[in-house]
Amino acid sequence: MKKQITFIAPGQTAKALILVYLTFSVPIVLLGVVVAFVRYGSVEVSTVTSALLLNAILGFILLWIACHAYNWVASRFGGIEIVLSDAPEEA
Repeated sequence: MKKQITFIAPGQTAKALILVYLTFSVPIVLLGVVVAFVRYGSVEVSTVTSALLLNAILGFILLWIACHAYNWVASRFGGIEIVLSDAPEEA
């Protein structure tokens, strides 16, 4: 059966996806810390903390905006169409 996603809750979606986003961005920030440490000999903890915090805040805001944009497009042109099927019976 075909279904359409016609609305995405911006707050909840952004909150859930930012946690996924941070799992990918933490290694990148840590790599940047290693590079900075090798290049300059030291890195302040506030730099790492602010990088992760800024990454989380900007990510949340951009995801929130993206959800509103999707809802606007879905209300005018239709949402993403998915096909659902029943799960196989477990033995």
